[in-house]
Amino acid sequence: MAKKYAVVSTKGGVGKTTLTANLGGILADMGQKVLIIDADHQQSLSSYYRLASKAEKGLHKLVTTADPQGCISQTEIPNLHIVLSDDPDKTINTWLRQSSSHFQYLQAALLRLDEQYDYIIIDTKGADGTGELQEMAIRASDALLSPIAPEWIAAKEFIRNTVGMLRRLEPPPGIQTGLPAVPPMFGLIYGLDRSSDTKLAAQELRKAFYAESRGKISILDTVIPSMAAYNQAAGRQMPVHRFEVKRYGSPTPSAHDTMLEMVCELLPHLSDVTPQWDSAAGINEAVDKEAINNG
Repeated sequence: MAKKYAVVSTKGGVGKTTLTANLGGILADMGQKVLIIDADHQQSLSSYYRLASKAEKGLHKLVTTADPQGCISQTEIPNLHIVLSDDPDKTINTWLRQSSSHFQYLQAALLRLDEQYDYIIIDTKGADGTGELQEMAIRASDALLSPIAPEWIAAKEFIRNTVGMLRRLEPPPGIQTGLPAVPPMFGLIYGLDRSSDTKLAAQELRKAFYAESRGKISILDTVIPSMAAYNQAAGRQMPVHRFEVKRYGSPTPSAHDTMLEMVCELLPHLSDVTPQWDSAAGINEAVDKEAINNG
């Protein structure tokens, strides 16, 4: 049965697409069958990886018919498939507003894929509030992932908005809505440098999130450092763990080790699995040699 994650935030530009793409990429290289879904009309995830084959349909058909047939494209990364966003005009949002039962269509579609994938990861848009698509993805998931900036002022706003979002989606006590319950959320601190201010913000963030969410939100120990490798990997349309396998002359863990640490924290049963991929193109070796020369 596939484990389903929605990558969510009430704030835009915090790294949701980067997290979705790179988590999907490393899980695929760890031998897992992975489907990533672009549920953002901006279509950033849809262009992150090169495609080996493109399906005729995409997100619109998947959601509005609860049928994944003809909606799944193949990336050039073995084991990694994608549902492309094909709804730039947000027509799905209008469709979702027509009936409360429409929010269950994505869940129904994903249930039909349970035996085909180990993990399904949904990228969402959050800059315009919860949004219908984001709520639909939340209700179709087993767990939520949320990138968080460590700056304390931004973090306080994020705590307020994110906790508020989850509470709005929960029905009042004793009320039965027929909708799936809101799943637990794991926060991932993004862009942390080594200054005392950001480390203090991270500590306070963990305490505040746990208290404000009544334990519904927990912060992962894994921290994504502020490194250019993630942007550079996206520019090459490759997973960051392939792009930066090692770092030389720096105490900061490589992107490979950071992503692997996150996977092992989220999914301890994969802790003895090492990512493997075909480096025949020489990209990975070239990056390592460049790091040696610069380090």
